[in-house]
Amino acid sequence: MVLDKRIFKEFEEIVGVGNIDDNEAMIECYAYNWCQELFNYIDDDAPIPFSEVPLAVILPSTTKEVQRIVKLCNKHKIQFKAQSTGLGPWNQPSTENCILVDLRRMNKIIKIDHKNLYAVIESYVSGAQLQVEVMKFGLNCHISGAGPQVSPLASHTSMAGPGFTSPSTGHSARNVLGVEWVLPNGDIMRLGSIGLKNKPDWYNGDGPGPSLRGIMRGWIGAKSGLGIFTKVAIKLFPYPCSTEYNVTGRSPNYDFDIPDFIKVYVMDCRSHKDLEKVILRVGEEEISFICSHFSGLAVTTIFSNNIESLMNKVALGSLKVPLVVIIAARTKREFNYKQKVMELILEELKLTNIIETKYTPEPIFYAEALRSNLGLHGFMAAGSFMSSGGSSDTLALCFNAAINNTMLKKKYIKKGAVVNDYGEGVWGTTYEHGHFSHCEFPTMFDQTNTYSIEGMADYVEKSNKLHLTKNLGAPFFVEGTKMHEFFGPYMMDYHKWLRKIKEAFDPNNIADSGFYISPKSKTIQDFKLKLKTKLRKWNYESKRIEQFEPIEVLHGRTFKAIGRSVKFIVRVFRPRRRSSK
Repeated sequence: MVLDKRIFKEFEEIVGVGNIDDNEAMIECYAYNWCQELFNYIDDDAPIPFSEVPLAVILPSTTKEVQRIVKLCNKHKIQFKAQSTGLGPWNQPSTENCILVDLRRMNKIIKIDHKNLYAVIESYVSGAQLQVEVMKFGLNCHISGAGPQVSPLASHTSMAGPGFTSPSTGHSARNVLGVEWVLPNGDIMRLGSIGLKNKPDWYNGDGPGPSLRGIMRGWIGAKSGLGIFTKVAIKLFPYPCSTEYNVTGRSPNYDFDIPDFIKVYVMDCRSHKDLEKVILRVGEEEISFICSHFSGLAVTTIFSNNIESLMNKVALGSLKVPLVVIIAARTKREFNYKQKVMELILEELKLTNIIETKYTPEPIFYAEALRSNLGLHGFMAAGSFMSSGGSSDTLALCFNAAINNTMLKKKYIKKGAVVNDYGEGVWGTTYEHGHFSHCEFPTMFDQTNTYSIEGMADYVEKSNKLHLTKNLGAPFFVEGTKMHEFFGPYMMDYHKWLRKIKEAFDPNNIADSGFYISPKSKTIQDFKLKLKTKLRKWNYESKRIEQFEPIEVLHGRTFKAIGRSVKFIVRVFRPRRRSSK
């Protein structure tokens, strides 16, 4: 599809010349994102790293401009998809008839209230940007596990929110205060104390009256399916140690002056039962800055900055059930107390800290831990990874899910579809020192290999269904119409209420609902557009990847509409095999 030039001009009048672009090179670039090929395949589409191509990309700079863009989308029946820092397929349009709203010009820290411990930020402010500013007041902010380069506004209002520092900084959903929200019809809603008529301010996210936090973001957010968030206030926390930073060297091998009062513990807990005991004890004492369970392979990656250094730490990979704990303090007295408590726990549970005895981390590890930058190391071994599933519940249920998932993953390792981490790939932590727990199953795969993509996709689907067959509660990643309609009947038909919310807040279906839920009404035109999109995409792939030869196969998946199934021939691609002669 092509955006009508008259409509383009109307959008341009809102944001100014140069802040909207429908050039083919630009919109094709915005169609690319990490792990898109995996989500495409799960959605019965071509396993390529491109989403639907947006009609145009538009860059507003104010809430007023966002509001006018949304109203213009309603006028012309064009959908919008908003993104801030834009990591992952959750930021991509799901239809051709869509404008991508890139919020990168909205990059201001509006307010830091160091006395009342909150900050107000716009959409494109990154975790790193906010953290370095609040550090000037001896404070810290919660940064999601995706890393310091992503938007706290996105994780707090629209996405998931666990992070490596969750034991001490909680979960994004718990840290939301006042919110400014442009609804799908163009109205502006201000939640919490910022919506008060008299003396509005950002200090509270709820009331007076019923809270809309559940509708606003639910468990893992609507991902632009219910509008665009332009400002949010989030909680701040005391920084765990000295804020003095002295970094030298060149990327990625920086050197760092380790603060005086920080220490890392790595121990092998031997079994999940003992692991649970250790985490609960550490949480009960409230002494940890970070308390995370990793697989043995993951432990080697968080201490490595390249493949060479990774291979030099193979011995760390032999840990059966590792736990990484970091304690930090602002004073010597506090630090000594935390050390004594930690040593007592190790003695009680007969565990040994291998740090400084069998292994000494590079100083830069401490800087990356303080900056919540450990998750990016997951790309190191295979080039791409994705969590196949996860749980957020009691610690016991989380580890039960991990054990069951390990057995499932080994089947795909045996097939050669995913990287061999012995099935142990898991990341687990707690929120707020053990009051709630989280685990997910990071899995490395080859995003350039169709067989690996297909295997990973099948593993993801079976991981989610495992929650039903093994009574493991709701999967962490339930998003999009397909998944909501599958799990809804098993969970009190919540999907029906979710759809009612969508219809009430977005009667014209203007907010892209690819990762939320579609409206109830489905028409023949909707189906034809989807079919046309899929055929166009397969055609696009055949032109784009010339070194692959097409092989016609009957695609076993079906698309259902108006009471019947439509089967069609699609193309899959295999690399040409060179002759052995």
